[in-house]
Formats: sequence, C-alpha cells, structure tokens
Amino acid sequence: MNKPHACRHCTPEVEAVAEQAPEPIRLPDEPTPIRVHTEGLRPQDCILHPDGTLTAVFNGKPLRNLMSFADMLATSWHASHIELHPAPLDDEAPAPHASAGAGVQDALPMGDGA
Repeated sequence: MNKPHACRHCTPEVEAVAEQAPEPIRLPDEPTPIRVHTEGLRPQDCILHPDGTLTAVFNGKPLRNLMSFADMLATSWHASHIELHPAPLDDEAPAPHASAGAGVQDALPMGDGA
C-alpha cells in the first residue's frame, strides 16, 4: 500500500514514509477525511467511515463508493499512499469571494444603448 510514487503533491517526507513497510490502517471512530495518492493520477479526497464505507464528492454531489475501504486497498489502491486528515492541496483554489463577479462585470464595455 505505501509503495513509492511520483505524485507532484507529495513531499520528500511523504516519500520517505511511503518507502517504509505499510502499517495497517484501522477504521476510524468517526468519519475521517483521507487522500489517496496513486502514481499517475491526481490525489483523490474521500471520507472514510467507521463501517469501512467511502464517500466522495464528484461534480458537486456526494456519492458512496460501492466497494469498501478494504476492497479498494486490495484492488485499485494496492500501490497507493493513503494520507489521513490531509491538509488542502496547494493548487486548490480558495472559495470565490462574494464580490468577485462584480469587478469582472465592471470591466466589460457597456454599449451606448443604440
């Protein structure tokens, strides 16, 4: 599970941890954010639930993974690095400010009404 990978979001410290023997990940007592780093893919943020289910937001909709956390570790995530309680990614855009659109609208040329 903690195989070295070339994720551009991982730091050398994460890579050093990834080279160590994997420790089993216990299911949390409460829903816990995780980030899955898989070589060649963008990191995937999910919520790991105490019963082993996974949820994630895709296209603004919360969805439940049909496979359990254990199933994902055994299949798609067998060579991935799992990060618990991840910090926001550097390239994640901050939430837009409420007045952000007004400045853009002011810059548009206004017709003479004719």
